Amino acid sequence: MTAQPAVHLERGGISARVLPDEGGVLLDLLVHGRPVLATTPWAATVQPAARPAGDEPTWVGRWRGGWQLCFPTAGQPNPAAAVPEGFHGAASQAPWLEVARTADSVALGWADRDGLSAERVWRLTDDGAAVATRVHNAGPGVRVLVIAEHLIIGGDVLAGPLELEVPEGTLLRPLDYAGLPEGALRGWPGDPADRWASVDAATPARVTGLAAVQPQRIGARGAHVAVTVEWQGAALPHALLWEELGVSTEPPWNGQVVALGIEPTSTPHGAGTALDAELVRLPPGGSLEWGAALGVRWASTTASDHSPSTEAP
Repeated sequence: MTAQPAVHLERGGISARVLPDEGGVLLDLLVHGRPVLATTPWAATVQPAARPAGDEPTWVGRWRGGWQLCFPTAGQPNPAAAVPEGFHGAASQAPWLEVARTADSVALGWADRDGLSAERVWRLTDDGAAVATRVHNAGPGVRVLVIAEHLIIGGDVLAGPLELEVPEGTLLRPLDYAGLPEGALRGWPGDPADRWASVDAATPARVTGLAAVQPQRIGARGAHVAVTVEWQGAALPHALLWEELGVSTEPPWNGQVVALGIEPTSTPHGAGTALDAELVRLPPGGSLEWGAALGVRWASTTASDHSPSTEAP
């Protein structure tokens, strides 16, 4: 496939970039001139890859930040999968074909050689961005899937402390930092000593599953900003919460990645299809649809000139 240029979107005070050749990732989302998605320090050196990443270090090395779809799996590849998998799924960093475009939207398509396809339509909104997705199995066999919206917040959103707003009744699914389940389910926000509802300089590098999020909406609020991640569709009943606030010092993180993942997902763990727990089984001829949106409202709409930080209250 011939290399495709970046797609630049604009709507009022909102702008963004979409890279069709890198998983159709949404990057550089600015809300009234202020960045709201995470960007990795190595983003400028990333090049599109011809093959899916076979492991996490390779995938991370190709990751610029932003918001993309992990599909047809999320997490570690399953060596026993009927269709070979890559880390976070072959579609997550593969070329997507641009199908249509307007000033504030772009439609993209992806398909593998075994009949599985996905269509995604990005559009800017009055306070951020939204995406609508449809996947279809035209192949002869059932496809076992894990789906995750890899939505990673950063920029000026993380310039101050945040409190998370998670629906009552949501369950914490404890995970290790690789996303593998450990420990028993507990009600949100869990042990007060763990401070899961707080995001600030005291927050360790960690990840957890959020099971049965209903309504499908998670907020993050600080003195400087109010953020809402909301989604629709029975395909994504859960979410993952990933917190990396410059804490991990080993390469390539080097204490320089400041990120908050609020990731709607089909499966409240990061073990991929190797762990047969709440996997999606899409039969031949089957389809799934869902949507997700990120909205950001600043306490002040004046563009900032400082680097993100996470000072504790």
